[in-house]
Amino acid sequence: MNRRDFLKILGLFAISPKKIYAQKNKTKEVIVVGAGIIGTTIAYELSKRGTNVILIDKNKPGSGCSGSSFAWINATYPKQPYSYNLFSQLGINAFHLIEKELSLDIKWNGSLEWALKIEDQSKLIKSINKLKSYPKFSPTEIIGYKKAEQLEPNIKFKNNKSIVFSRSDGAIDPKDAISKMISGIRTNGGSVLYPCKFEKILESNDAFTKIKTSTGILKCQNIIFCNGTDLDNSFGTKFLKAPRPGVIIKTEPTESLVNSIVYGPQIHAHQQRNGQLIIGEQITTPLKESPKNHLRRINKHFKNMVRTSNNLNASEVLIGWRPIPKDDLPIIGRFKNKSIYLAVMHSGISLAAIVGTLVTQEIVDEVDSLLLNDFRPSRFF
Repeated sequence: MNRRDFLKILGLFAISPKKIYAQKNKTKEVIVVGAGIIGTTIAYELSKRGTNVILIDKNKPGSGCSGSSFAWINATYPKQPYSYNLFSQLGINAFHLIEKELSLDIKWNGSLEWALKIEDQSKLIKSINKLKSYPKFSPTEIIGYKKAEQLEPNIKFKNNKSIVFSRSDGAIDPKDAISKMISGIRTNGGSVLYPCKFEKILESNDAFTKIKTSTGILKCQNIIFCNGTDLDNSFGTKFLKAPRPGVIIKTEPTESLVNSIVYGPQIHAHQQRNGQLIIGEQITTPLKESPKNHLRRINKHFKNMVRTSNNLNASEVLIGWRPIPKDDLPIIGRFKNKSIYLAVMHSGISLAAIVGTLVTQEIVDEVDSLLLNDFRPSRFF
């Protein structure tokens, strides 16, 4: 999609989504497979529109990748091309709306990113300049260590004069968000079933799809698969790269050390309002290591970055398996018939709110969203 089309869409959204999409009176029936942040948000938005929605998961909602993610809401430079970056910017806007609606726990204190090696720092600045060439981009500037220390007095920036400050970024508590949306789904008349594992498709056409689950057979006119790394196994496709593991440390509540999201050498971290630190590693997780080794290494990096004498007191050491489409872009839209819909992506945390809104409009109002044109599954077949 070209830039002009996207700018037109932005204008339409500024008016009101209700003026764009027709309202259908016929009640829809929808099954959503996967109760991570994407599937739960879609099911929640569908429930608000009066659909008969059933959300199923093989485990407890939020227990997969969403619950073990770094939980960073952003539209920063790695998200390219422009259509993907703009989609992420709209994702931030959409989260501000749902945040008020559900009293979500989101800290909008922005993010700070820097590197120590000259070549890494040069690459970072080049990426920011690319971001700023877009017609619309998330507010981002390069600041020096003195200004950065005003924002983060406990962080060791080591006299770095080129720190990327992204003002619009936020950090969410995904389990809190999923829990609140689950309550909303039930209040709105929807159902949430777990453990209920999707096993296979028994029959599928444009009118309905019938699936076998661990608790019985379900049949529906719309089934939305938001099952992350299980996507290719579900359909015999090769839409995803090999899933990439990431280690996350969650600590017991501690003193206030980090205000925003800090993305420094070796690790990235933020601190929730209850004092819990969320810390991830830049490297791909060595799977054979024990949780103690993960904690020991991250604790060392944390002390190198943060002014503290205390060791990390971990409440959880998690490994999340992240679904990554082959071209790194989201997969959103109908599969090979009208009754099967896919919604799988790496940036689930950043995109959940906008994806929930647009997928609901496509299902309920039966109007295709131009915003999703670049992300259709059909690009793979």
